[in-house]
Amino acid sequence: MNRNQNIELVRIVAAFGIVLFHSGAPGGPIGYAGLIAFTALSTYFASSGAAKMAKRILLPWAFWSIFYLGWRFAADGNPFHEGMNVVESIFYGTHLWFLPFIFVVNLAILQIRSERLPLICAVLAFVFLVATPWWREFQSLFDPPIVQFLHAVPAALLGVAFRTRIGMTISALGLAICMVWQTDGISLPYLLGGGAVLAGLILPRLQLNLQPVSACMFGVYLVHIAALGVFNRITGPEQVVTALLAFLASIAGVWIMREILPLSRTFLG
Repeated sequence: MNRNQNIELVRIVAAFGIVLFHSGAPGGPIGYAGLIAFTALSTYFASSGAAKMAKRILLPWAFWSIFYLGWRFAADGNPFHEGMNVVESIFYGTHLWFLPFIFVVNLAILQIRSERLPLICAVLAFVFLVATPWWREFQSLFDPPIVQFLHAVPAALLGVAFRTRIGMTISALGLAICMVWQTDGISLPYLLGGGAVLAGLILPRLQLNLQPVSACMFGVYLVHIAALGVFNRITGPEQVVTALLAFLASIAGVWIMREILPLSRTFLG
């Protein structure tokens, strides 16, 4: 058990937050903190080469993009999102926009070989967080998935900033100041998501082994939209119980597939 189990716990809670957000259930907007945490963790641990990252990120993105195109076509007769062109719809992918975004960001991070990178990212994150109202207004000028990409930029910077103590300090201050604005309910998810990752890094480590569950969270992120589609019909849409059941079913499905069909890990993480 070499991994920081605090971080594994953050992964699990973050994944449930994302499911809750997409379910539209009460408390859903707070669940967006899960995506902030996922983004920060993705850049904090960025270390793989381009080929390895492409296999780990872009292959699942391509596979599940095709899956959800078929899913939407079967459900609505139109594989693309209404009001978006084909390219926008494919890259938005309801929730899959995160994967090409984080691939490009991590690729850029790996090209910058500087000991000052965490400090630079901390300062930039601080500026973005302090300027939340203006940054939010700038994002609104764009259509999906660009607006999602821009919204996630400060979270990506936080992940790199958290690699050093000074970066943590500057970032924590930015997160605290961000709360002054409470712009469109965005500030609180950033504080919760970024704060959870920061706490996981600095607090005494849990001794409970959560890795068997946390290893399924990337897969949960990929499949939970389909699980929500099923449980919306069983327990009703926009219900917390629906989000919880979809989350648990996603964990079970991903764990079973990873165990009985190891090849599935290529597409489930």
